[in-house]
Amino acid sequence: MRIGRQLKGLLQGSTYGKAVTKNITSNLADGPIANIWVYTQAVCFAVLYAIWILPNTILVRNACLILGAVIGVYQIYYFRKQIKLPQALPIILLLALFGWMTLHLIFFSNNFAMQYEEYTSVWKRSFLALLFAFGFGLAILKSSPKVRQQTWIIFYLGLVMPTLIYLLKCALVWLGQAYAIEIAPYWGLYAPSTPPSPYYVAKTAYMGFCAPVLAIALGQIYFRFRDGVWLSMGNLFYMTTVAAIFFLFYKENIKNGMVYGFLFILIFIALIFIKNIKVSPLKSIVLVLVVILISGFFIFKNIQENPSWRTLFSDAKIAVQTTHFPNWQCGSVMGYPNNDLGQVVSVTNYERISWGVQAAKLVAQYPLGYGLIERSFRQRGNQLWPGSCLSQSHSGWLDLALGIGIPGILLIFGSLFSGLTRLQSALANPDKPPQVWLIMSFCVLFSFLLIWCTTEISQRVFFEELIFYLAFSSGVVIKFQQCPINKD
Repeated sequence: MRIGRQLKGLLQGSTYGKAVTKNITSNLADGPIANIWVYTQAVCFAVLYAIWILPNTILVRNACLILGAVIGVYQIYYFRKQIKLPQALPIILLLALFGWMTLHLIFFSNNFAMQYEEYTSVWKRSFLALLFAFGFGLAILKSSPKVRQQTWIIFYLGLVMPTLIYLLKCALVWLGQAYAIEIAPYWGLYAPSTPPSPYYVAKTAYMGFCAPVLAIALGQIYFRFRDGVWLSMGNLFYMTTVAAIFFLFYKENIKNGMVYGFLFILIFIALIFIKNIKVSPLKSIVLVLVVILISGFFIFKNIQENPSWRTLFSDAKIAVQTTHFPNWQCGSVMGYPNNDLGQVVSVTNYERISWGVQAAKLVAQYPLGYGLIERSFRQRGNQLWPGSCLSQSHSGWLDLALGIGIPGILLIFGSLFSGLTRLQSALANPDKPPQVWLIMSFCVLFSFLLIWCTTEISQRVFFEELIFYLAFSSGVVIKFQQCPINKD
Protein backbone atom coordinates (compact mmCIF):
# COMPACT_ATOMS: atom_id res chain seq x y z
CA MET A 1 0.00 0.00 0.00
CA ARG A 2 2.81 2.39 0.92
CA ILE A 3 4.58 1.75 -2.36
CA GLY A 4 1.31 2.27 -4.18
CA ARG A 5 0.77 5.63 -2.51
CA GLN A 6 4.33 6.68 -3.35
CA LEU A 7 3.87 5.77 -7.02
CA LYS A 8 0.50 7.44 -7.16
CA GLY A 9 1.90 10.56 -5.56
CA LEU A 10 4.78 10.64 -7.98
CA LEU A 11 2.44 10.27 -10.94
CA GLN A 12 0.04 12.91 -9.71
CA GLY A 13 2.78 15.36 -8.73
CA SER A 14 1.28 15.68 -5.24
CA THR A 15 3.05 17.25 -2.30
CA TYR A 16 3.57 13.77 -0.88
CA GLY A 17 5.04 12.61 -4.16
CA LYS A 18 7.41 15.57 -4.27
CA ALA A 19 8.49 14.82 -0.72
CA VAL A 20 9.23 11.21 -1.65
CA THR A 21 11.20 12.34 -4.67
CA LYS A 22 13.16 14.79 -2.55
CA ASN A 23 13.84 12.06 0.02
CA ILE A 24 15.11 9.67 -2.64
CA THR A 25 17.30 12.38 -4.16
CA SER A 26 18.65 13.28 -0.73
CA ASN A 27 19.53 9.66 0.01
CA LEU A 28 21.33 9.39 -3.31
CA ALA A 29 23.60 12.32 -2.44
CA ASP A 30 23.74 12.36 1.37
CA GLY A 31 22.88 8.88 2.62
CA PRO A 32 24.49 5.43 2.39
CA ILE A 33 24.11 5.37 -1.38
CA ALA A 34 26.15 8.59 -1.60
CA ASN A 35 28.93 6.86 0.34
CA ILE A 36 28.89 4.05 -2.21
CA TRP A 37 29.36 6.63 -4.99
CA VAL A 38 32.35 8.14 -3.18
CA TYR A 39 33.92 4.74 -2.47
CA THR A 40 33.40 3.75 -6.10
CA GLN A 41 35.09 6.91 -7.33
CA ALA A 42 38.01 6.39 -4.94
CA VAL A 43 38.51 2.86 -6.26
CA CYS A 44 38.19 4.08 -9.85
CA PHE A 45 40.85 6.70 -9.19
CA ALA A 46 43.17 4.20 -7.49
CA VAL A 47 42.95 1.83 -10.45
CA LEU A 48 43.23 4.68 -12.96
CA TYR A 49 46.28 6.26 -11.33
CA ALA A 50 48.00 2.89 -10.97
CA ILE A 51 47.78 2.10 -14.69
CA TRP A 52 47.60 5.57 -16.28
CA ILE A 53 51.23 5.40 -17.48
CA LEU A 54 51.31 1.67 -18.27
CA PRO A 55 51.05 0.46 -21.88
CA ASN A 56 48.02 -1.47 -23.18
CA THR A 57 45.65 -0.25 -20.47
CA ILE A 58 43.40 2.10 -22.44
CA LEU A 59 40.26 -0.03 -22.01
CA VAL A 60 40.48 -0.10 -18.22
CA ARG A 61 41.42 3.59 -18.09
CA ASN A 62 38.41 4.54 -20.18
CA ALA A 63 36.13 2.38 -18.02
CA CYS A 64 37.35 4.09 -14.84
CA LEU A 65 36.95 7.55 -16.36
CA ILE A 66 33.45 6.84 -17.67
CA LEU A 67 32.18 5.30 -14.43
CA GLY A 68 33.67 8.12 -12.35
CA ALA A 69 32.25 10.72 -14.73
CA VAL A 70 28.74 9.24 -14.66
CA ILE A 71 28.73 9.44 -10.86
CA GLY A 72 30.29 12.89 -11.05
CA VAL A 73 27.51 14.22 -13.27
CA TYR A 74 24.91 13.34 -10.64
CA GLN A 75 27.03 14.85 -7.86
CA ILE A 76 27.45 18.06 -9.85
CA TYR A 77 23.71 18.18 -10.49
CA TYR A 78 22.89 17.66 -6.82
CA PHE A 79 25.28 20.38 -5.62
CA ARG A 80 24.59 22.68 -8.58
CA LYS A 81 23.15 25.49 -6.45
CA GLN A 82 26.46 25.80 -4.59
CA ILE A 83 28.47 26.23 -7.80
CA LYS A 84 28.62 30.00 -8.07
CA LEU A 85 31.18 32.76 -8.25
CA PRO A 86 33.66 33.60 -6.89
CA GLN A 87 34.31 30.12 -5.46
CA ALA A 88 33.55 28.45 -8.79
CA LEU A 89 36.05 30.56 -10.79
CA PRO A 90 38.63 27.72 -11.17
CA ILE A 91 36.13 25.30 -12.73
CA ILE A 92 34.55 28.00 -14.90
CA LEU A 93 37.99 28.81 -16.34
CA LEU A 94 38.55 25.11 -17.03
CA LEU A 95 35.25 24.86 -18.88
CA ALA A 96 36.21 27.99 -20.84
CA LEU A 97 39.39 26.17 -21.90
CA PHE A 98 37.32 23.46 -23.57
CA GLY A 99 35.25 26.15 -25.26
CA TRP A 100 38.39 27.89 -26.51
CA MET A 101 39.82 24.69 -28.00
CA THR A 102 36.53 23.97 -29.75
CA LEU A 103 36.70 27.41 -31.37
CA HIS A 104 40.39 26.84 -32.17
CA LEU A 105 39.59 23.58 -33.93
CA ILE A 106 36.89 25.21 -36.05
CA PHE A 107 38.50 28.55 -36.88
CA PHE A 108 42.25 28.53 -36.17
CA SER A 109 43.44 24.97 -36.78
CA ASN A 110 46.83 24.52 -38.45
CA ASN A 111 46.33 20.80 -39.04
CA PHE A 112 42.65 19.92 -38.74
CA ALA A 113 43.07 16.16 -39.05
CA MET A 114 45.66 15.90 -36.26
CA GLN A 115 43.85 18.37 -34.03
CA TYR A 116 40.50 16.63 -34.52
CA GLU A 117 42.10 13.31 -33.59
CA GLU A 118 43.29 14.85 -30.31
CA TYR A 119 39.93 16.55 -29.81
CA THR A 120 38.11 13.22 -29.99
CA SER A 121 40.62 11.39 -27.80
CA VAL A 122 42.68 13.40 -25.31
CA TRP A 123 40.15 16.24 -24.97
CA LYS A 124 37.29 13.78 -24.62
CA ARG A 125 39.10 11.85 -21.87
CA SER A 126 40.10 15.12 -20.22
CA PHE A 127 36.46 16.21 -20.13
CA LEU A 128 35.51 12.88 -18.56
CA ALA A 129 38.29 13.43 -16.02
CA LEU A 130 36.86 16.90 -15.29
CA LEU A 131 33.36 15.53 -14.63
CA PHE A 132 34.75 12.69 -12.52
CA ALA A 133 37.06 14.85 -10.45
CA PHE A 134 34.80 17.86 -9.96
CA GLY A 135 31.90 15.72 -8.75
CA PHE A 136 34.21 13.73 -6.51
CA GLY A 137 35.66 16.92 -5.05
CA LEU A 138 32.20 18.33 -4.36
CA ALA A 139 31.04 15.15 -2.62
CA ILE A 140 34.06 14.09 -0.58
CA LEU A 141 33.96 16.77 2.13
CA LYS A 142 30.22 16.21 2.56
CA SER A 143 30.94 12.62 3.61
CA SER A 144 31.34 11.54 7.22
CA PRO A 145 34.83 11.56 8.82
CA LYS A 146 34.92 7.76 8.66
CA VAL A 147 34.14 7.73 4.95
CA ARG A 148 36.67 10.49 4.27
CA GLN A 149 39.35 8.57 6.15
CA GLN A 150 38.66 5.30 4.37
CA THR A 151 38.47 6.90 0.93
CA TRP A 152 41.74 8.72 1.63
CA ILE A 153 43.46 5.38 2.28
CA ILE A 154 42.13 4.04 -1.03
CA PHE A 155 43.04 7.27 -2.85
CA TYR A 156 46.55 7.40 -1.43
CA LEU A 157 47.21 3.76 -2.28
CA GLY A 158 46.37 4.71 -5.84
CA LEU A 159 48.83 7.61 -5.68
CA VAL A 160 51.71 5.36 -4.63
CA MET A 161 50.87 2.50 -7.00
CA PRO A 162 53.10 3.72 -9.89
CA THR A 163 56.03 3.72 -7.45
CA LEU A 164 55.07 0.35 -5.97
CA ILE A 165 54.70 -1.18 -9.44
CA TYR A 166 58.16 0.12 -10.33
CA LEU A 167 59.63 -1.39 -7.15
CA LEU A 168 57.91 -4.69 -7.96
CA LYS A 169 59.47 -4.62 -11.42
CA CYS A 170 62.89 -3.97 -9.87
CA ALA A 171 62.44 -6.93 -7.53
CA LEU A 172 61.30 -9.24 -10.34
CA VAL A 173 64.19 -8.22 -12.59
CA TRP A 174 66.65 -8.84 -9.77
CA LEU A 175 65.13 -12.25 -9.01
CA GLY A 176 65.23 -13.14 -12.69
CA GLN A 177 68.92 -12.25 -12.95
CA ALA A 178 69.91 -13.81 -9.63
CA TYR A 179 68.07 -17.11 -10.02
CA ALA A 180 67.78 -17.39 -13.81
CA ILE A 181 64.00 -17.03 -13.66
CA GLU A 182 62.19 -15.94 -16.81
CA ILE A 183 60.15 -12.82 -16.17
CA ALA A 184 57.19 -11.87 -18.33
CA PRO A 185 58.21 -9.01 -20.67
CA TYR A 186 55.46 -6.75 -19.31
CA TRP A 187 57.16 -6.73 -15.89
CA GLY A 188 60.62 -5.86 -17.15
CA LEU A 189 62.50 -2.57 -16.99
CA TYR A 190 63.57 -1.16 -20.35
CA ALA A 191 66.00 1.51 -21.47
CA PRO A 192 64.97 3.89 -24.26
CA SER A 193 65.65 2.42 -27.70
CA THR A 194 64.69 2.86 -31.34
CA PRO A 195 62.10 1.54 -31.82
CA PRO A 196 61.09 1.53 -28.14
CA SER A 197 59.94 -1.64 -26.43
CA PRO A 198 56.13 -1.98 -26.36
CA TYR A 199 56.46 -2.28 -22.58
CA TYR A 200 58.76 0.70 -22.08
CA VAL A 201 57.68 3.33 -19.53
CA ALA A 202 59.42 6.66 -20.12
CA LYS A 203 61.21 8.63 -17.42
CA THR A 204 58.78 11.49 -17.96
CA ALA A 205 55.95 9.18 -16.92
CA TYR A 206 57.52 8.63 -13.52
CA MET A 207 58.25 12.33 -13.28
CA GLY A 208 54.68 13.30 -14.02
CA PHE A 209 53.06 10.75 -11.71
CA CYS A 210 55.59 10.33 -8.88
CA ALA A 211 56.96 13.85 -8.29
CA PRO A 212 53.50 15.19 -7.30
CA VAL A 213 53.13 12.30 -4.84
CA LEU A 214 56.47 13.25 -3.29
CA ALA A 215 55.12 16.76 -2.70
CA ILE A 216 51.88 15.33 -1.28
CA ALA A 217 53.74 13.04 1.15
CA LEU A 218 55.95 15.88 2.41
CA GLY A 219 52.90 18.13 2.76
CA GLN A 220 51.03 15.55 4.80
CA ILE A 221 54.07 15.04 7.07
CA TYR A 222 54.40 18.77 7.63
CA PHE A 223 50.77 19.38 8.56
CA ARG A 224 50.61 16.29 10.77
CA PHE A 225 53.77 17.38 12.55
CA ARG A 226 52.41 20.90 12.91
CA ASP A 227 49.29 19.48 14.54
CA GLY A 228 51.31 17.46 17.06
CA VAL A 229 51.30 14.07 15.31
CA TRP A 230 54.87 12.87 15.63
CA LEU A 231 55.39 9.11 15.75
CA SER A 232 52.59 7.37 13.88
CA MET A 233 52.00 4.74 11.21
CA GLY A 234 50.75 7.45 8.89
CA ASN A 235 53.96 9.46 9.14
CA LEU A 236 56.00 6.30 8.67
CA PHE A 237 54.08 5.47 5.51
CA TYR A 238 54.49 9.01 4.14
CA MET A 239 58.21 8.94 4.93
CA THR A 240 58.53 5.57 3.20
CA THR A 241 56.87 7.13 0.17
CA VAL A 242 59.50 9.88 0.12
CA ALA A 243 62.34 7.32 0.27
CA ALA A 244 60.77 5.09 -2.41
CA ILE A 245 60.29 7.94 -4.88
CA PHE A 246 63.84 9.20 -4.41
CA PHE A 247 65.06 5.64 -5.00
CA LEU A 248 63.03 5.51 -8.22
CA PHE A 249 64.45 8.83 -9.41
CA TYR A 250 67.97 7.65 -8.64
CA LYS A 251 67.53 4.23 -10.24
CA GLU A 252 66.05 5.71 -13.42
CA ASN A 253 68.56 8.60 -13.39
CA ILE A 254 65.77 11.19 -13.54
CA LYS A 255 67.69 14.43 -13.00
CA ASN A 256 64.53 16.53 -13.10
CA GLY A 257 63.15 14.39 -10.32
CA MET A 258 66.23 15.01 -8.21
CA VAL A 259 66.05 18.76 -8.82
CA TYR A 260 62.42 19.11 -7.83
CA GLY A 261 62.76 16.60 -5.04
CA PHE A 262 65.57 18.72 -3.64
CA LEU A 263 63.44 21.85 -4.03
CA PHE A 264 60.50 20.22 -2.23
CA ILE A 265 62.85 19.19 0.59
CA LEU A 266 64.16 22.76 0.91
CA ILE A 267 60.61 24.13 1.13
CA PHE A 268 59.74 21.46 3.71
CA ILE A 269 62.79 22.31 5.85
CA ALA A 270 62.06 26.04 5.60
CA LEU A 271 58.47 25.54 6.76
CA ILE A 272 59.55 23.36 9.66
CA PHE A 273 62.09 25.90 10.88
CA ILE A 274 59.82 28.91 10.35
CA LYS A 275 56.67 27.43 11.86
CA ASN A 276 57.78 24.76 14.34
CA ILE A 277 61.36 25.20 15.51
CA LYS A 278 60.38 27.32 18.53
CA VAL A 279 57.53 25.03 19.56
CA SER A 280 59.31 21.67 19.18
CA PRO A 281 63.01 22.33 18.54
CA LEU A 282 64.30 18.79 19.15
CA LYS A 283 61.58 17.06 17.18
CA SER A 284 61.94 19.57 14.34
CA ILE A 285 65.68 19.00 14.07
CA VAL A 286 65.27 15.22 14.18
CA LEU A 287 62.60 15.29 11.47
CA VAL A 288 64.69 17.55 9.23
CA LEU A 289 67.76 15.33 9.67
CA VAL A 290 65.80 12.20 8.79
CA VAL A 291 64.43 13.82 5.61
CA ILE A 292 67.88 15.15 4.66
CA LEU A 293 69.51 11.75 5.16
CA ILE A 294 66.88 9.94 3.10
CA SER A 295 66.93 12.40 0.19
CA GLY A 296 70.54 13.57 0.45
CA PHE A 297 72.02 10.15 -0.26
CA PHE A 298 70.19 9.77 -3.57
CA ILE A 299 70.77 13.39 -4.61
CA PHE A 300 74.51 13.14 -3.91
CA LYS A 301 74.82 9.87 -5.84
CA ASN A 302 72.94 11.32 -8.81
CA ILE A 303 75.21 14.39 -8.98
CA GLN A 304 78.27 12.19 -8.62
CA GLU A 305 77.22 9.90 -11.48
CA ASN A 306 76.15 12.62 -13.93
CA PRO A 307 79.01 14.81 -15.23
CA SER A 308 76.48 17.00 -17.07
CA TRP A 309 75.75 18.74 -13.75
CA ARG A 310 79.32 20.07 -13.69
CA THR A 311 79.09 21.64 -17.16
CA LEU A 312 75.55 23.01 -16.83
CA PHE A 313 76.44 26.71 -16.77
CA SER A 314 79.11 26.42 -19.47
CA ASP A 315 76.66 24.57 -21.72
CA ALA A 316 73.97 27.15 -21.00
CA LYS A 317 76.14 29.99 -22.28
CA ILE A 318 76.29 28.27 -25.68
CA ALA A 319 72.69 27.05 -25.69
CA VAL A 320 71.12 30.49 -25.34
CA GLN A 321 72.92 31.64 -28.52
CA THR A 322 70.40 29.96 -30.80
CA THR A 323 71.17 32.20 -33.79
CA HIS A 324 74.95 31.89 -33.60
CA PHE A 325 74.83 28.15 -32.92
CA PRO A 326 71.91 26.66 -34.95
CA ASN A 327 73.01 23.10 -34.10
CA TRP A 328 69.92 22.74 -31.91
CA GLN A 329 67.81 22.27 -35.04
CA CYS A 330 69.22 18.77 -35.52
CA GLY A 331 72.25 17.97 -33.42
CA SER A 332 72.49 14.39 -34.68
CA VAL A 333 73.13 15.75 -38.20
CA MET A 334 74.80 19.12 -37.56
CA GLY A 335 76.83 18.00 -34.55
CA TYR A 336 77.12 19.79 -31.21
CA PRO A 337 79.30 22.85 -30.42
CA ASN A 338 81.98 23.11 -27.76
CA ASN A 339 81.41 25.01 -24.53
CA ASP A 340 83.88 27.51 -23.03
CA LEU A 341 85.68 24.61 -21.31
CA GLY A 342 86.65 23.25 -24.71
CA GLN A 343 84.36 20.25 -24.29
CA VAL A 344 81.45 19.19 -26.45
CA VAL A 345 78.30 20.38 -24.73
CA SER A 346 76.13 17.89 -22.88
CA VAL A 347 73.33 16.98 -25.27
CA THR A 348 70.80 17.05 -22.45
CA ASN A 349 71.85 20.47 -21.19
CA TYR A 350 72.22 21.98 -24.66
CA GLU A 351 68.91 20.80 -26.12
CA ARG A 352 66.88 21.51 -23.00
CA ILE A 353 68.04 25.12 -22.88
CA SER A 354 68.23 25.94 -26.58
CA TRP A 355 64.86 24.35 -27.37
CA GLY A 356 63.30 26.17 -24.42
CA VAL A 357 64.67 29.51 -25.64
CA GLN A 358 63.38 28.90 -29.15
CA ALA A 359 59.99 27.69 -27.92
CA ALA A 360 59.52 30.87 -25.88
CA LYS A 361 60.15 32.92 -29.04
CA LEU A 362 57.60 30.83 -30.95
CA VAL A 363 54.92 31.38 -28.29
CA ALA A 364 55.25 35.14 -28.79
CA GLN A 365 55.38 34.73 -32.56
CA TYR A 366 52.29 32.48 -32.79
CA PRO A 367 50.06 33.51 -29.84
CA LEU A 368 47.02 31.47 -30.94
CA GLY A 369 48.95 28.21 -30.82
CA TYR A 370 49.32 25.32 -33.24
CA GLY A 371 46.41 23.37 -31.76
CA LEU A 372 48.03 20.18 -30.43
CA ILE A 373 48.62 19.18 -26.82
CA GLU A 374 51.47 16.93 -27.92
CA ARG A 375 54.34 17.78 -30.30
CA SER A 376 53.25 21.26 -31.38
CA PHE A 377 56.93 22.28 -31.13
CA ARG A 378 57.87 19.58 -33.64
CA GLN A 379 55.06 20.48 -36.05
CA ARG A 380 55.86 24.19 -35.94
CA GLY A 381 59.57 23.43 -36.27
CA ASN A 382 59.02 21.32 -39.37
CA GLN A 383 57.25 24.29 -40.97
CA LEU A 384 59.94 26.83 -40.10
CA TRP A 385 63.08 24.68 -40.34
CA PRO A 386 62.53 21.78 -42.77
CA GLY A 387 64.65 18.80 -41.86
CA SER A 388 64.86 19.73 -38.18
CA CYS A 389 64.84 17.01 -35.52
CA LEU A 390 62.77 18.73 -32.86
CA SER A 391 60.34 16.93 -30.59
CA GLN A 392 59.36 18.85 -27.44
CA SER A 393 60.82 21.96 -25.84
CA HIS A 394 61.47 20.15 -22.53
CA SER A 395 59.10 22.57 -20.83
CA GLY A 396 55.54 21.38 -20.33
CA TRP A 397 54.20 24.92 -20.01
CA LEU A 398 55.95 26.14 -23.17
CA ASP A 399 54.83 23.09 -25.13
CA LEU A 400 51.28 23.56 -23.90
CA ALA A 401 51.35 27.27 -24.78
CA LEU A 402 52.62 26.39 -28.27
CA GLY A 403 49.65 24.05 -28.59
CA ILE A 404 46.67 25.81 -26.99
CA GLY A 405 47.95 29.35 -27.46
CA ILE A 406 48.26 32.23 -25.02
CA PRO A 407 44.46 32.36 -24.44
CA GLY A 408 44.46 28.68 -23.48
CA ILE A 409 47.49 28.85 -21.20
CA LEU A 410 46.04 31.91 -19.46
CA LEU A 411 42.87 29.93 -18.73
CA ILE A 412 44.96 27.05 -17.32
CA PHE A 413 47.05 29.40 -15.18
CA GLY A 414 43.94 31.26 -14.07
CA SER A 415 42.36 28.03 -12.85
CA LEU A 416 45.59 26.87 -11.22
CA PHE A 417 46.41 30.11 -9.39
CA SER A 418 42.85 30.79 -8.30
CA GLY A 419 42.70 27.25 -6.97
CA LEU A 420 46.02 27.64 -5.14
CA THR A 421 45.03 30.92 -3.50
CA ARG A 422 41.71 29.52 -2.31
CA LEU A 423 43.35 26.36 -1.00
CA GLN A 424 46.01 28.37 0.82
CA SER A 425 43.27 30.48 2.41
CA ALA A 426 41.38 27.36 3.45
CA LEU A 427 44.48 25.78 4.99
CA ALA A 428 45.19 28.97 6.93
CA ASN A 429 41.63 29.15 8.31
CA PRO A 430 41.94 28.68 12.10
CA ASP A 431 38.25 27.76 12.47
CA LYS A 432 38.43 24.71 10.21
CA PRO A 433 41.06 22.02 10.69
CA PRO A 434 43.12 21.18 7.57
CA GLN A 435 41.85 18.15 5.73
CA VAL A 436 44.09 15.64 3.97
CA TRP A 437 42.13 16.43 0.81
CA LEU A 438 42.89 20.14 0.99
CA ILE A 439 46.56 19.47 1.74
CA MET A 440 46.77 17.01 -1.14
CA SER A 441 45.10 19.44 -3.55
CA PHE A 442 47.39 22.33 -2.63
CA CYS A 443 50.56 20.23 -2.80
CA VAL A 444 49.71 18.64 -6.13
CA LEU A 445 48.82 21.96 -7.80
CA PHE A 446 51.98 23.58 -6.42
CA SER A 447 54.07 20.66 -7.68
CA PHE A 448 52.47 20.90 -11.15
CA LEU A 449 53.27 24.60 -11.27
CA LEU A 450 56.95 23.76 -10.79
CA ILE A 451 57.56 20.45 -12.55
CA TRP A 452 55.78 21.51 -15.75
CA CYS A 453 58.41 24.26 -16.12
CA THR A 454 61.27 21.97 -17.18
CA THR A 455 59.69 18.60 -17.90
CA GLU A 456 58.41 17.53 -21.30
CA ILE A 457 55.02 16.39 -20.03
CA SER A 458 52.69 18.25 -22.35
CA GLN A 459 51.43 14.88 -23.48
CA ARG A 460 48.15 13.03 -23.40
CA VAL A 461 48.03 11.27 -20.03
CA PHE A 462 49.79 14.12 -18.23
CA PHE A 463 47.31 16.64 -19.57
CA GLU A 464 44.44 14.41 -18.45
CA GLU A 465 46.08 14.19 -15.02
CA LEU A 466 46.44 17.99 -14.88
CA ILE A 467 42.78 18.54 -15.73
CA PHE A 468 41.71 15.92 -13.17
CA TYR A 469 43.53 17.61 -10.30
CA LEU A 470 42.48 21.12 -11.30
CA ALA A 471 38.84 20.00 -11.39
CA PHE A 472 39.09 18.03 -8.15
CA SER A 473 40.65 20.98 -6.33
CA SER A 474 37.90 23.23 -7.68
CA GLY A 475 35.24 20.97 -6.21
CA VAL A 476 36.96 20.65 -2.84
CA VAL A 477 37.36 24.43 -2.54
CA ILE A 478 33.69 25.07 -3.29
CA LYS A 479 32.49 22.62 -0.66
CA PHE A 480 34.99 23.78 1.95
CA GLN A 481 34.22 27.49 1.57
CA GLN A 482 30.45 27.29 1.21
CA CYS A 483 29.40 24.38 3.43
CA PRO A 484 30.46 23.11 6.83
CA ILE A 485 32.37 19.86 6.79
CA ASN A 486 30.36 16.90 7.97
CA LYS A 487 31.72 16.05 11.44
CA ASP A 488 29.13 13.41 12.39
